[in-house]
Amino acid sequence: MKKLLAVACLLLPLFACSGQQGKSDKVQAEKGSRTITVQVNIAQNLLPDDAENWTLYVYAAKPNTRLPLANFKGKLSQLPGEVLLDESMYLLPHLTLRQAEEVVIVAKASKSKNPHKKSAEDIIGYSGALSFSLADKLEANVIIDRHDAAQ
Repeated sequence: MKKLLAVACLLLPLFACSGQQGKSDKVQAEKGSRTITVQVNIAQNLLPDDAENWTLYVYAAKPNTRLPLANFKGKLSQLPGEVLLDESMYLLPHLTLRQAEEVVIVAKASKSKNPHKKSAEDIIGYSGALSFSLADKLEANVIIDRHDAAQ
């Protein structure tokens, strides 16, 4: 029994160190991934009575484009709220947050269940330009404050 205890005492630090190494690798992997924490709200005059029936889309796109690099889909009735966009939330594997140095966050609400079908009642809001040149973790505020003019 003493020999078994002695062997366990010798091996325990080795297992503890290898567990720490795994944690360190995970932290390094997360450190290099790009994320954007977005606070989303809506102007009260635009909030529809049937907000539960509206779909909310929050996405990051290169400035002056609408092609999502990371996207979130939820309900308009969830607002105000926070959305986390990250590199795993892409639509096309060659178009992710990793491929852009600068992005704009778009929050759009639509009664349509199809994000590509536009309607005159769609409402939208934009962030200012965000740059990954200084950090991989960004924050943005978006207020849905107008009707979507891009019809």
